[in-house]
Amino acid sequence: MKNYISIRIGTFIMLLLSFTSCEEMMVGEMLDNSNENNFRVMWEKFDSHYGLFLVKDIDWDAVSASHLPLARAAKTEEELFSVLSSALSTLNDQHVNILTTNPSLGDYNSGHNGHIPAQEDYLFESVRDHYLIEYHEENENFGYGKLTEDIGYIHASSYNDNIAFFKKAMDKAMRALASTKKIVFDIRDHAGGSDNVSKYIAGRFATSKKLFMTSKKRNGPAHDNFENLIEWYVEPEGESQYTKPVILLTTSRTISAGETFLFAMRENDNVIHMGDTSAGAFTDAIVFQLLNGWAITVGVGDYRGADGKSYEGIGIAPHIYSINQKAEVLKGVDKTLEMAIGY
Repeated sequence: MKNYISIRIGTFIMLLLSFTSCEEMMVGEMLDNSNENNFRVMWEKFDSHYGLFLVKDIDWDAVSASHLPLARAAKTEEELFSVLSSALSTLNDQHVNILTTNPSLGDYNSGHNGHIPAQEDYLFESVRDHYLIEYHEENENFGYGKLTEDIGYIHASSYNDNIAFFKKAMDKAMRALASTKKIVFDIRDHAGGSDNVSKYIAGRFATSKKLFMTSKKRNGPAHDNFENLIEWYVEPEGESQYTKPVILLTTSRTISAGETFLFAMRENDNVIHMGDTSAGAFTDAIVFQLLNGWAITVGVGDYRGADGKSYEGIGIAPHIYSINQKAEVLKGVDKTLEMAIGY
């Protein structure tokens, strides 16, 4: 995810494609555009589509009982925004947003209980300008290079493009970095994208086939109505695999398909996970429009690690913790990267 403060709804919906791998646009029922009805539409869309009520032990009926009277009493957009935000704060989910059409209100993110703050513990430009001896940019979200002659580097901030792009890009990276002794794979600003791309790229570092994740999506009105469970496996992919040591860097902003990539990479025996615990928001999301033109994003799935556990709202903890400080980052110093180089 990225910093969405002050981004208006049209742009925001386009940016949502950067951290979800399955989106739809749905329009609310044709009801009077009252504050009460806007709350009812919001509540119903979550009730019929949200995939994590059981995982998070949420009593959604109780949320309606406590917030519907407040919505009925709301007189202004500001009061409605407050009621909707309060209701969705119960979910503590970074894939859940309210996207308003009112610049003075801005937008709301449930996982941050407000606006998503700017990232302060990592800056790719600092890595590029102060640490890399060479860098080849395949697009604005993916590139590779070297930190030293013996240490390769790959940076991915999203997996938005189609898998054909990443197959070609990874072929280039693997050839260029084949002689290195280890690779630092940096996803500290990874905003998401396609889980299939996550699976493929992780496979370029695999030596065997292993289960790394299961997923299922809501397909009915009851909170326990789901499609059949899908098992995801990481296995050797592409023309070659890099089986020497890999250090995978994350922060609390590594989210969605970045985290499913993390699931897959951690099943590879040559990977060490370093940095901060990831965001804890894995599922795909759907965008729905409310009666007043605002939009909401609703997570529809239940994604779990190979251990069968859900890490929604929890995140994946690293093998080795290292968190940069804002003051250091502003000076061009990346202590986590330095630890990875020296590890």
